[in-house]
Amino acid sequence: MRVRPETSTPTWPTPPEGSWTADDLDRLPNLPPHTELIDGSLVFVSPQTLFHSRAVTFFERRLESLAPEELEVIREFTIDIDRQNRP
Repeated sequence: MRVRPETSTPTWPTPPEGSWTADDLDRLPNLPPHTELIDGSLVFVSPQTLFHSRAVTFFERRLESLAPEELEVIREFTIDIDRQNRP
């Protein structure tokens, strides 16, 4: 008798008619971190390298030291460019 291990096939989101929108990105469950929306397509971005992480921290600290007190420096956020682009 052979016993095969159970394997699970990942279930990828199926795009709606037309393409994904920024609103869809907010509602889709279980997306990997750093998922971006480019031209209505989901783009799964690899994690940051150590160099990138250090560069972001450098610029964050520099901006904090130069920004007026009433402004807050926020890192790692998305920007809605339009309905089909949120990098």
